[in-house]
Amino acid sequence: MQLAKNTGISQSAIAKWELDKTEPTASALITLSRYFGESVDYILGLVD
Repeated sequence: MQLAKNTGISQSAIAKWELDKTEPTASALITLSRYFGESVDYILGLVD
């Protein structure tokens, strides 16, 4: 709930990612990248 509130990404979208029902869009990945201060590659598990 806090992640949704802080990023503007809907709580239902985040829940679907957690349940492996959908994957984040490119724009959601960019938003998460900015929020966490990490690269999109890091969030996708492409780099350590």
